Parts: sequence; structure tokens; C-alpha cells
Amino acid sequence: MNVFIKGYYFVKELLGRLLLKALAPLERFDRSTWWGEQIPGNLRPDDGKCCELEKLRKQYSVPNSTFLHIVAGCPAITKRVQDNMYNDLKQKMPNTPEKEILEAVFRGRVFPQNPCGLKITEQEIQKAVQNISSLEDLKEYFVEMDRREMRFLRDPFGVGNIVANKVNEILES
Repeated sequence: MNVFIKGYYFVKELLGRLLLKALAPLERFDRSTWWGEQIPGNLRPDDGKCCELEKLRKQYSVPNSTFLHIVAGCPAITKRVQDNMYNDLKQKMPNTPEKEILEAVFRGRVFPQNPCGLKITEQEIQKAVQNISSLEDLKEYFVEMDRREMRFLRDPFGVGNIVANKVNEILES
């Protein structure tokens, strides 16, 4: 009887370990991870990408607040923000000409109205809007403007840029 009980616990332990290994790829992202909680739901990557991002954050020992800054500032999120804004405006104003919708999305991102946005004059706004004819043009404009801004002022070894590039690869995959 004693041998039977030991065998039972051995098999139970073995099956438990095998089950954990089999389910590992299905691991869900823990929403209690601080940086993950801070990203609005309409911008938050799916659980699989969040798991990849969290592994990357841990691999490079990036603090949560810094990682949130990196994720929020990557081109994939910039594009998603513009998509969301565009879709909201299209839904609220379905009969508005495309050019006006694009200008409204553009103005929603720039400095005079948005203190966190790009610092740009009215003349620069008008010039930029004239050259934007599609949502893709608009998204690429903001991605390029973000690239021109210095993201990591104190990054002597380039680790911030390495992590930022890997974050964007994950989000765009």
C-alpha cells in the first residue's frame, strides 16, 4: 500500500510538471504588471505581445516607469494613437471631407492644443497638412517627427535604443 501511495504522488508530480511545460506557451500576461496597467486598453498590446515585452523588460532590467515610456513612445503605438483618433472622428463626423479629418487628427497631436505634443507653429501646421493626403502619410509624419526628437538623452551605451527597437519589432510583428 505504501508503494502505491508513493507511486501515486510521483505520477501526480510528473504529470503536473508536464502540464506546466505544455501550458507555458499559453501563459497569459499578468495585468498587475505596473507598466501594463498604465497603458490604455485601446493601445494595450494583446497578452502574447505583453508577455514578450515583459520578458524583454526583465532581460534588460529596465525599470517599469522607463519601460512604460519606451512602449508609449514607440512608432507602433504612435500609429495606433493616430488610427484610434482617425476612426473616432470618422465615426462622429461621417460626412466630413477626408482632408478635414486628417487635419483634425494632426491638430490633436501638436503643441498649441496638446502640451505633450510636438511644438510646431501655425505656419508649420498648414505646410505639413498640405503635404498629408492619407492616414498613412499622417502616421509616417508623426513617426518621423518623433525620431527627430532625442528620446534618450542619457543613454551612453545605447541600451535604451536597443530596447526601444526590440519593443517596436514586437509590437509590429
